Amino acid sequence: MREEYRKHIQRPHLYQLRELALAFTFCGGFIDAYTFMERGGTLAAGQTGNIIFFGTDIAKHNLPGLATKVATFFAYILGLIVVTIIASKVKSKYKRIFCILPIMFISIVVGFVPHTVPNFYVVPFLAFGIAMQTVAFNKVEGLGYMNTVSTGNLRKAVVAWTRYFVDHDDSQTKAGTNYLLLVLGFICGATVSAILDNYLGIHTIWVAAILLMIINFFYGMMVYHRDNLELTD
Repeated sequence: MREEYRKHIQRPHLYQLRELALAFTFCGGFIDAYTFMERGGTLAAGQTGNIIFFGTDIAKHNLPGLATKVATFFAYILGLIVVTIIASKVKSKYKRIFCILPIMFISIVVGFVPHTVPNFYVVPFLAFGIAMQTVAFNKVEGLGYMNTVSTGNLRKAVVAWTRYFVDHDDSQTKAGTNYLLLVLGFICGATVSAILDNYLGIHTIWVAAILLMIINFFYGMMVYHRDNLELTD
């Protein structure tokens, strides 16, 4: 293997690679846009938005929408609990891969579910899976981030670049660049999802599933090569 690849995978925390962070953030925006457009205006990951929608559903007496958002909220919490337990109890170097499998397989199944099935039976499962993704891959090059929302990343990007330009703090460029790219990745994911929805409808989620398969495969290969193979040029 090439020397560049050897250096790339010999990093102590492969899961913090910028490329992985951008890919997962793209998928986060993609899935949230999908559930908003195709699954009753509920967000799989954006629980702040769901809380706001929860209030509007109460005001409008929208009981089906209300039930979906409540179920989604608690499913997201359950996903966070499960992935935290896995992180503390499972010692396998492949545990982060296992944490991505739920959202990957759930996305495949959801693509088959017609609109006649209530969203109450769809979106909470996506929320559970995407919550696991959020915790399993929560750092980019040593910096904490969220790959399913953009508000926090945007705030950190603006703060970092402000400190760079105002205080001339060169150490902020890395953080500013990473967070700005993550915001753009989320925007691109949501935009691509919205465009593809015009052609694929409920099947749009399969694109996210394919991307997650590719990401998981390459991450797994990097972990395997780093820990099990004698790398040569």
